[in-house]
Amino acid sequence: MKAKPDDSFDGVRVHVIGLGSYGTGRAIARALWSRGARVTVSDIKPAGELAAEIERLGDTDVTILTGGGAYRGIEEAELVVPSPGVPLDIPPLLRAREHGAKIVSDIEIAFLIAPCPILAITGTKGKTTVTALLGELLNDVGKHALVGGNIGIPLVQLAEVALPDGLLVAEVSSFQLEAIEVFRPWVAVLLNLFADHLDRHESMAAYREAKARIFANQEVGDTAIFNRDDPGAWEMRAFIRSRAVPFSTRQAEPAGADIADGWLRVQGQPVCPVSAVRLRGRHNLGNALAALTAAKAAGASLERAAETLSRFAGVEHRLETVGLVRGVLFVNDSQATTPPATVAALESFEEHVILIAGGRSKVDGFSALAQTAALRGASLVLIGEAAEVIAKAAQAAGVRHIARAAALPEAVKVAYSQAKPGDVVLLSPACASFDMFKDMAERGRIFKEAVKALLEQEGEQ
Repeated sequence: MKAKPDDSFDGVRVHVIGLGSYGTGRAIARALWSRGARVTVSDIKPAGELAAEIERLGDTDVTILTGGGAYRGIEEAELVVPSPGVPLDIPPLLRAREHGAKIVSDIEIAFLIAPCPILAITGTKGKTTVTALLGELLNDVGKHALVGGNIGIPLVQLAEVALPDGLLVAEVSSFQLEAIEVFRPWVAVLLNLFADHLDRHESMAAYREAKARIFANQEVGDTAIFNRDDPGAWEMRAFIRSRAVPFSTRQAEPAGADIADGWLRVQGQPVCPVSAVRLRGRHNLGNALAALTAAKAAGASLERAAETLSRFAGVEHRLETVGLVRGVLFVNDSQATTPPATVAALESFEEHVILIAGGRSKVDGFSALAQTAALRGASLVLIGEAAEVIAKAAQAAGVRHIARAAALPEAVKVAYSQAKPGDVVLLSPACASFDMFKDMAERGRIFKEAVKALLEQEGEQ
């Protein structure tokens, strides 16, 4: 298999794992089949649950295996492409590796077939916001950027339709990065590193190593963008060959991006007044700086950046304004699945916050979150498996008002009953959603539905 774009994959025996609703497995299977590969795609779910995806491959001769027979013949594959959610240590993958198969992620395939450069963004938090904002900054000045990857459309699917003079802007996860060999983004951004996904990576060191792979194949002509304010991200600059460019909300960065005299600046040049940025919170000012730095590195003019930043409202489930009910603002931050993300959300509001938090814990403790809540005078409404653990930390920190609810719609009602006009009811769980919901998106939608019901009941917006 050639490590170059436009590889035909002619005759290569490929086994793709995963045919779920996100469409990544189907996109990989179709892209490789169209380039001459002999493709098998498998999923342990029964065929009945995958009918839509199977039907969309009906015009190909891709072999589809489901249920108990999903991994049949994987030992014969030369190339195995697991979907991002598939751990790399499952027995079928170990067997394939023992028989000599290459195991790579979907972003590797996208890189091989893409006709244009890739700008890749990773980090524990903020990558979706930066990816979406960067796409808008580029498209607003005619750079023809396609946006996807770990969000929205699979990167492979975008690579299929990209133009040679365009750009691919991709959110990439640690799961995808740990299975690359030649993936090389022209511009790579590392936003931050907090404890996350340790059930998959087993240690913080392994998680950092996976994230650092975004820079592994970069060369001197490429650009690596780092958050100067995050120690874990900043220390990675010592291990790269590409050009390191910092951004910071706290100190001057003449060669990168910073904030001075109330302005976002890039290479010392004022770009946008802080007051014009629509996104809430200091962390989002950092996200804006990261996107501006990446756009500049890609050769984009920043002449319209202030207009873009004043218009960009963020993405769903990330400090998303849901509605105003009798003077109480409801905000959906369901994407906040770790305590640092919730701390950042709390610090985004000067108003009194009633925080709805809880779920399945991904970390050992909540003391920093509890201390922030106490310092800011926030009230808590707790749900899910971690409710008691969070409550104990909050009590120890001196949080005065702690309530509990059996379900999220009930938590919305409890929070609203405590709120006064001018208050903020913030869903920012600091936990994963899997104890009560399919995923964080379902949790966010249920929150919004509960707020809508309140709105209809109260008859005011």
